[in-house]
Amino acid sequence: MDIQAELISIGNELLSGQTLNTHGRDLGEALATLGLRLSRDTTIPDEVPTIGSSVEEALDRVNLVFVSGGLGPTVDDITRDALSELFGQKIIVHQPTVEHLKGWYEQRGRAMTIAATRQAQVLERATALFNSVGAAPGQRLELADGKVLFVLPGPPNEFNAILREEIMPWLQVRYADIKPDYVRYVRTKGIGESDIVTILENDNFQPLEVDLGFYPGKGKVKIRVSAPAENKAYVKEAEQTLRKLLAGHLDLFE
Repeated sequence: MDIQAELISIGNELLSGQTLNTHGRDLGEALATLGLRLSRDTTIPDEVPTIGSSVEEALDRVNLVFVSGGLGPTVDDITRDALSELFGQKIIVHQPTVEHLKGWYEQRGRAMTIAATRQAQVLERATALFNSVGAAPGQRLELADGKVLFVLPGPPNEFNAILREEIMPWLQVRYADIKPDYVRYVRTKGIGESDIVTILENDNFQPLEVDLGFYPGKGKVKIRVSAPAENKAYVKEAEQTLRKLLAGHLDLFE
């Protein structure tokens, strides 16, 4: 079963280069451990029509959609409004989050303002996901067709905390019958991608049932060898062949 996900990151600050977006890397890596696949990573501006159309189109394509950003207390935090309009759901105040926010502000010696309570707003049919390191909760919205929308705050520490503590355990149960790909790596140094490809082509290296990925950087190339868990033997065979063909260029300190 191929369960695909898409990530939609929202924020003008991402598109202007003011903020580095690491969510795609973190989400893709996390999902892969469960055998799920991040198939698209899109960044869009803070615009209600764009948010709505992007989420709608993503849900047409995949089973899981993750949206990040736009859940704060300021006027440009419009993700909730856009999703409320898209799904025809009211925005309500999640009272447990209000209580959490009161303590959160008190610990920092600050008074919670009316504007701050905006961070406790969620879609009426969404499940609030506790944010252990920040203010706004995440949200999980299970749709009638079995597809699921996750809404997360934009700050990386908050995004990753909710992903790790709330979303991953839920996905692990929901997709317990899916196994992650079996993956091995062969690391080389002192040889470029084109030279590696030439060596492999000269030996007519065409492994069966295996996917190869080449990741160069800092004078080294990491070769990823992967396949579904049931094809583990093919991965091992391909790895052994690669190590034999590239014996003079292996990174012995991998």
